[in-house]
Amino acid sequence: MKIRRVLMVLLALALTAGLVSCKTGGNEPGTPTDQNTAVPTEVPTEAPTEAPETGIDEPLDLPYAADFTVSKAFSKNMVVQRGEHIRVWGWADESENGKKVSGEFLGMFTEAEIKDGEWVMTFKKKLTANAELGNNMRIYTDTKEVVFEDVLVGDVYMCIGQSNCAYSMQNHWSYIDKNDEVKFGNKTIDKEAPIRLFYNSFYNTPTGLKRGTEAVNKDVATRMSWKKAANSTVSQFSAIGYMFAAIYVRATEGKIPVGVIEIDGNGLPIGAFVSNEVAVQCKTDRYDEKKKYYVTSGVNANEGRYMYNEYMYPYERMAMAGIVWYQGESDLQTELMSKYADTFTALMTYMRGTHNLINKDFPVYFVEFPSIYPNTTGAKEWHYMDLGVIRAKMGEIVTMLPNSYQIVSSDAWADRTFYNSLHPNCKYEQALRGANIALALHGEGGMTMEKATGPIVESVSYSSDGKTAIIKFKNVGSGLKTIDGAAEVKGFAGLTAANNPSKKSVTAKIVGTDTVEVTASFELYGVAYNCVSENFFGESINLANGEGNPAGAFMLNR
Repeated sequence: MKIRRVLMVLLALALTAGLVSCKTGGNEPGTPTDQNTAVPTEVPTEAPTEAPETGIDEPLDLPYAADFTVSKAFSKNMVVQRGEHIRVWGWADESENGKKVSGEFLGMFTEAEIKDGEWVMTFKKKLTANAELGNNMRIYTDTKEVVFEDVLVGDVYMCIGQSNCAYSMQNHWSYIDKNDEVKFGNKTIDKEAPIRLFYNSFYNTPTGLKRGTEAVNKDVATRMSWKKAANSTVSQFSAIGYMFAAIYVRATEGKIPVGVIEIDGNGLPIGAFVSNEVAVQCKTDRYDEKKKYYVTSGVNANEGRYMYNEYMYPYERMAMAGIVWYQGESDLQTELMSKYADTFTALMTYMRGTHNLINKDFPVYFVEFPSIYPNTTGAKEWHYMDLGVIRAKMGEIVTMLPNSYQIVSSDAWADRTFYNSLHPNCKYEQALRGANIALALHGEGGMTMEKATGPIVESVSYSSDGKTAIIKFKNVGSGLKTIDGAAEVKGFAGLTAANNPSKKSVTAKIVGTDTVEVTASFELYGVAYNCVSENFFGESINLANGEGNPAGAFMLNR
């Protein structure tokens, strides 16, 4: 008995020191476990005390399950989140309840008991970034194993949104030179870069569930899996998602792998993206007795909550570095945009409560809509939507949701002849700003927040008569300035009612390092900046920080 205990302790030390390899790349899934593997299938009478700092858990005193499945959220070539406890989950027949499944990864060992036909195991050691190939994750019993080859450790992002999120690299390539190395032309994709992509769009993945109901899709329905970056896998992937990852990887010299999960629903309002809990909390839909499902509101709206229940729910336990969000165009109506920030904040708060076990306050990056111009040629212009007010209203998110970041885009698109500018080809510029914010946030690549992005609204106070607003900004660097050197700040508007910008002009000027004063001839019910669809930085708006980066749009009611 004492000898067996000593052997187990020595084994734990060997694993920690890297003297014993747990890689099983030569084994095929479904083959019996080698009885000489690092962790014996026979549970010893006396097992070593659990040591979370080494990632080696005490074996469970349970028999092995005969069969099990692992969630399709996992596959070879995936990325798992650095600095987090990594959860892996799956299912088994109810007859396997009370039995166990084991897991090994990078010297860690853990086990999970099957309960109600489901199991969840947690690798407890917090890992640093690892871009090396050959690190395999092994999930097994004494009769079956599943091996995921070449698992990287880095940052995992979910890129979520509607058509501008779905806007592919193929579309991006149609507007730039194929050899453009800076903007990732189709001849410059680095196949060796540690970038992994997982495409999960509602267009190519029917789940079999009735849309708009409370039913959830427990596992990923798509036949897709994690893929290495290559022209064939990148071409149909989200342009902003891929380039966000590629810019980050390039800035960190390939030392930090990035994995991106794309989930998009073209033309859908936020009511389709919320969970059951958030839908009830924020009243984003109503149950239609005739249709027998929840109906939401907005452009192209019908079924509610199904993007979350069918496409986002299966990843709920997956730890991640953050979310990149490009959605809101379908919520431009007054009654929807007025509560958009509340709904978005509720959704992100809910997701923060499900994904991570350590960093529950992971950052959220949301895209500010760039300039959009009405068509003046007489041709059909269904693509044009007046997004100015919803753009500004989304800027309220930074005052409500901690650790949220606005990907300012007011300087990204100025082509007035491009009347289909609801889908402008400025995804590289947006990805660059988003990636730079992430780099600054994590202290990578020599980036600072002042270099990455511009002033962001912090607070507003009013004079006793309500005709003057004092606006404080953060991220001002050496101080606020106008990019054109003008004495007056362009782009501000006063509100005559909640969420209602007045057409009467106001006067705005910089009165301090981080302060702008707005004065009006009428009582202000709030204040807004960059709430006109055609606004472009340097022309109709001009507020910047010391680095020359444009201020973010916002609208705040008094």
